[in-house]
Amino acid sequence: MTNKDNEIDQTIKSLCGDLKPVCCVNPLWRALLWILLVITYTSAVAMTIGLRENIAEAMNREDYIFELMLAFGTGIFASLLTFWLSTPDCERYKKFMAVPITLLGVQMVWMFDRLYFEGVGDIRENWLSHCWINTALHTTLPAIAVIILVRKGATVMPCALASFAVLAVSEFGWIGMRLVCPHDNVGEAYFLNFLPYVVIGIVAGLGAKKLFRW
Repeated sequence: MTNKDNEIDQTIKSLCGDLKPVCCVNPLWRALLWILLVITYTSAVAMTIGLRENIAEAMNREDYIFELMLAFGTGIFASLLTFWLSTPDCERYKKFMAVPITLLGVQMVWMFDRLYFEGVGDIRENWLSHCWINTALHTTLPAIAVIILVRKGATVMPCALASFAVLAVSEFGWIGMRLVCPHDNVGEAYFLNFLPYVVIGIVAGLGAKKLFRW
């Protein structure tokens, strides 16, 4: 062994210190685990709360199915990005960011299109007492699960990771709300039912570097 090899070994040893070796983390498997968890949990919460009384009628509407499938696709790709970005070599996954961002853009265009042609619509006076509680039920466990699983990685892009994590939780939580809330007007379906996720996203973005630091 040459002196140069000895120097490299000493440098590695000084950098590692007393750290113990750990197993490699496969972000795809963690993403699939979380997706399975959130789909199961969202379905269970919706069934426990009770599906909307007009669910059969809603399922026969193309616009309702379109909204659910769009949210589902956005949630799936946002989930994959969340866990891909949890690894130090996440730069290679940046090209996939365009997919959930584009799908989210389609959602926004769809929402404003409906807002233009339909207006906000009527909002129930007792909305706050029911929907905020349901929102908390739909999102609390998935949010905790994604934080626990992601913190096992070592991201170098904490803000982007936090943004996609919030997007993933938000989309599945919103799907759950659309399954239980019987009102489809833009005011309730989008602005009020999606508002809590905006607040969560802002908070998560501010604390991302501390929450997901090594």
